[in-house]
Amino acid sequence: MKNNTKGYLFLNRLNLRRDRFNILIWALALAGLMAGVAFKFEGIYGTPQSIASIQATLHSPAMKALFGSFDTALNRSSDVFATEMLIFMAIVMIAMNIYFAVRITRGEEDKGLTELISAHAIGRGANFYAATTELILINLTLGILYSVGIQFSGMAGVTAQGSWLIGLGLGAMGLLFGMIGMLMAQLFDNSRSATIMSYFIFGIMYVARMYTDIKNPDQTWWVPLGWIEKIDAFHGNNWLPVLLMLLLSVVLWGLALLYNRTRDIGSGLITVQFGKQRASWLLRGPITLVERLQRHSTIIWIVALFILGTTYGSIFDTIGNILKTNPTMQQVFGKAAVQSANHQILLNFVSVISVVMAALASLPALIAVNKLRGDNNRGYLESVYAKALSRTHIFSGYLLNSIVVGIVSFAASLLGLYLAGNAVLTHGDLSLNTYVHTFVAVAPTITIAIGVAALLNGLAPRLNWISWVYLGYGFFASYLGKLIKMPDWSTKLNGLGWTNEVPLHSVNYTNVSVMLLITLGLIIIGAWGYRRRDLD
Repeated sequence: MKNNTKGYLFLNRLNLRRDRFNILIWALALAGLMAGVAFKFEGIYGTPQSIASIQATLHSPAMKALFGSFDTALNRSSDVFATEMLIFMAIVMIAMNIYFAVRITRGEEDKGLTELISAHAIGRGANFYAATTELILINLTLGILYSVGIQFSGMAGVTAQGSWLIGLGLGAMGLLFGMIGMLMAQLFDNSRSATIMSYFIFGIMYVARMYTDIKNPDQTWWVPLGWIEKIDAFHGNNWLPVLLMLLLSVVLWGLALLYNRTRDIGSGLITVQFGKQRASWLLRGPITLVERLQRHSTIIWIVALFILGTTYGSIFDTIGNILKTNPTMQQVFGKAAVQSANHQILLNFVSVISVVMAALASLPALIAVNKLRGDNNRGYLESVYAKALSRTHIFSGYLLNSIVVGIVSFAASLLGLYLAGNAVLTHGDLSLNTYVHTFVAVAPTITIAIGVAALLNGLAPRLNWISWVYLGYGFFASYLGKLIKMPDWSTKLNGLGWTNEVPLHSVNYTNVSVMLLITLGLIIIGAWGYRRRDLD
């Protein structure tokens, strides 16, 4: 054991020093977001009237699908805060932990750094233990920052125990998915597959959590992602979900450690199959080559978003029957009026969910276009550059792959919504034209995100992280913008703010045209910059 951990402290200091800027940026962004919203909430929901105005919204099926089902009574601003922020911040913490977990384990092996370090007097498990320590420190630090920010926010009803429960609960949720990422890094022999599978597990949990929250909230206990909803902060202060997260994290860490000890460096228990010795004639250019290399991740994203769409569609009958099951409403307004109101509720649900699914479809699109810099840095493109190919041709390969995976994934999610929704609705089906109009209005927001990434990769590839900031801001503004009463101009800084809430309202073709023109301009400038800049 002593030899196995030799050099652990040295590697721990080295990793923290290497990642200090990344950690600092994540910590400032997330802690600042949490504290900023907390300090603003008392001004937004500090009166009984303002709380009453949001209460019905938060108990609607659309909001339960997004934010979870909470049994806590909404009497003070702190109650609204705990209801709105927990699931959203849990999602952000999960994304951060998967990023770090895969990057500092399998990512280091892909680059050959782990093998280089192991050639020195370093214990076999030192790197694994150092990665574990880094994840624990990141989540513990953020948990403390969250807790302090909430405690001193000035919201009515805030208690010290409730603040620390939220902060440490989010930290435990992040650590749980960090351990999932580390386990996937041991199972798969490349970082891309480990990342995809980590998000796939998260996606399954998110869909299961959403489904149980709407159908039967008690069953959410079976979904680890839903445990964060059960902490009952500022009221019962239930620490059991936090303990369950930590316990499951320990179990997953133990499995990851076991697999780490039994495999060779650079290998995985699940290996990628070797391709054919001779390539198909379809692989004669960079466009088809990129499509071929990304085919597995493309298929996974398309299928995953289709399943997400079908899951949302499967609850249409529940949503559409909200007013029909209220006898008083039918007596007062009549059956026809109630059915019309139910139809409007469904259209509103589709408008909300479509924006969320567009943000999710933008994820694989940005990953695809940003791989241009990653593949270049790893030397994968050297043999391609040696051929008689223009840079524009290579640039277009990554760009087209990005557009295909983003647009097709979004279309698949709407198709799943359409098929499952009309399958369960007993009356008042939503026509195919409803989803076509939704696609026309929302799809350009994905192309703008791709255009931003193409611009950055063409002109300043080291700044391509800004594309993730752009998408993250759009997701935040569309997810929480109305609930925290962000100014209208701030929500329109991102393409997701220009969808005109289709299909609840008609398509604004002017907005669609402008977004497409902006996309075209960004891509042209990016391609021009890629042709003229140095490759390194």
